[in-house]
Amino acid sequence: MCGITGVSYHTRSGDAEAVLAAMSKRLIHRGPDDHGQFVLANGNAGVAHRRLSIIDLSAQARQPLFSEDGALALVCNGEIYNYQDLRQELEAKGHHFSSHSDSEVIMHLYEEIGANVVHKLKGMFAFAILDTLTGDLFCARDPLGKKPLFYGVSGRGVALASEIPALFEVPDIDLNMDADAIGLFLLRNVRHIPDPWTIYKGIRSLPPGHTMRIAKGRVAHVERYWRPSLSPQATSPDDVLEALDHAVDRRRMADVEIGALLSGGVDSTAIVDCLNRQGIKGIRTYAFGLNVDDEELVRARRASKMLGSRHQEIYFDADRQHDLFDKLLGIHGQPIMALPLTHAMMLFEAVQADGLKVVMAGHGADEVFYGYDGARSLASLSRLDDALPGSLMRPLASAMSHFFSTGRLGDALRVLSHTPGQRKTALYNFEARSLWPYLFQTPPDFNAVQAWSGPWFEETAPTSYIDEAAFLGLMQENAHAITIAGDLPAMAHGVEVRCPFMDQDLIELALTIPYADKVKRTRNFSGGKQILKCALRERLPEDILKAHKRGFGYFVQEEAVLRGPWKTRLDEAFLAPDDFGGLFNVDALHTLKSRFDQNSPDVPAILIAKLYALQRFQAGRGCT
Repeated sequence: MCGITGVSYHTRSGDAEAVLAAMSKRLIHRGPDDHGQFVLANGNAGVAHRRLSIIDLSAQARQPLFSEDGALALVCNGEIYNYQDLRQELEAKGHHFSSHSDSEVIMHLYEEIGANVVHKLKGMFAFAILDTLTGDLFCARDPLGKKPLFYGVSGRGVALASEIPALFEVPDIDLNMDADAIGLFLLRNVRHIPDPWTIYKGIRSLPPGHTMRIAKGRVAHVERYWRPSLSPQATSPDDVLEALDHAVDRRRMADVEIGALLSGGVDSTAIVDCLNRQGIKGIRTYAFGLNVDDEELVRARRASKMLGSRHQEIYFDADRQHDLFDKLLGIHGQPIMALPLTHAMMLFEAVQADGLKVVMAGHGADEVFYGYDGARSLASLSRLDDALPGSLMRPLASAMSHFFSTGRLGDALRVLSHTPGQRKTALYNFEARSLWPYLFQTPPDFNAVQAWSGPWFEETAPTSYIDEAAFLGLMQENAHAITIAGDLPAMAHGVEVRCPFMDQDLIELALTIPYADKVKRTRNFSGGKQILKCALRERLPEDILKAHKRGFGYFVQEEAVLRGPWKTRLDEAFLAPDDFGGLFNVDALHTLKSRFDQNSPDVPAILIAKLYALQRFQAGRGCT
């Protein structure tokens, strides 16, 4: 788990070493233990690495790692959980390893099968392989995007990094604001700038499950390589439990101690229980809540006592968390608004203070097993959509949507009036055409919505709407809550988060489970994640399995914080708001804030929160 950077120029450059060193320095929080870099003799390309030592703590595992003939140089951020099996296969073919690092298998596999290396890896990763003979870079990001990879294009060439601020050290990258990116950020449930955009015109993010080839200072090719099956097939609770056990077991590999986040909910409790069953006892666990009486902390205490963990609680501190919010924006390098990320910052401060480098967490379970409160409504809508022929339903729903344009009924009619692969997009399109002309001086390109969501369903789309919505949520819409949440606040404190529910094999299994097996009411359980709860019923007590779904930091609600301890800061931000170089209609910003203050139901707190994040981000630019 580390930070990586790289450059590729059109022609010889004398500053590659200095630029890489400056970029790498920006990432020291990601890898405080060691660093290294390599630049070609002609100065055309190079890579650098910041190391957080977790597997093979020796100097032999320092990156860049080189192939035996020196033709390849690798920098990698992440963990390859099946590296031991891959290593045995490669050694049998005559490959010689210089370390016991899991990352080294990537390079030897690349020698064998080239770009197909990504199909053999099971883990979380973002890596770059430099061909020292041609100067080409081959880059890849894991299927779910658990590890980030950004790249900037300038007149001189291409640079890449684990975090955006590292790219600020590269001359001539266009750092003007991207209106399309900001527009997408403000829509519906999105709380981050979605891939492949960033807030800057000259910087992009490699999407999850994609590879990229850079040649002679140009992005030569970007390709999606992960296309999981989305077709339902019968799966048993025993299959789910076996996959979870295997996912946890894979993530036990480390040469350092492993801790865990423990909320007392189904997901985190199941993970710590698995660790116990696999021989790790007395694990250190961490929980966050409003105060000592927070229901989530009460549940976590009970779970900790049952599991025999050494437990620590962290409490909400409005002022401290606002400071951490500003710090988070600076490290991320662009706007993001999800209050649980600041909760996580406090958690990982405590983890770092305890000297731990690795924790496990339950991210991803709600996305693929449908644990959110809205899952039942989505399932009901899907059953209706599945039951009626599209030739009858779609024209009727389309006609009715003109009379019921807002609210849940309007959303449902828009979903029912569109074909698979376009149903979720229709909701975003409708909001964009309503919000953007009002909020922006010149609206962003409306085609951006289709360009963002459409590619995930180019080849095939799930028949049932709930599965379509969930897959887009997993890959893009909920990234702030799963992949970004598992990287950004943790790596800000040099901590690695491992998420068994985001294991590739478990995810691929879960994506094919019929939604009727995930969301249903039975005599024993209610709500979502039914098949997962059935799988765990012999392991976890009923009070945990039957407990109402509580999100992380449930009793520290964003709207209450904005109207309460952060209100003065919010008011100040909207007194003379930044218009982002003429992008925003300032009168519209003032009107929205006024209506929010008046508790108007047509101004959701999430929109005000995101506009506030934009203002805080702009105020802090250049300060980190």
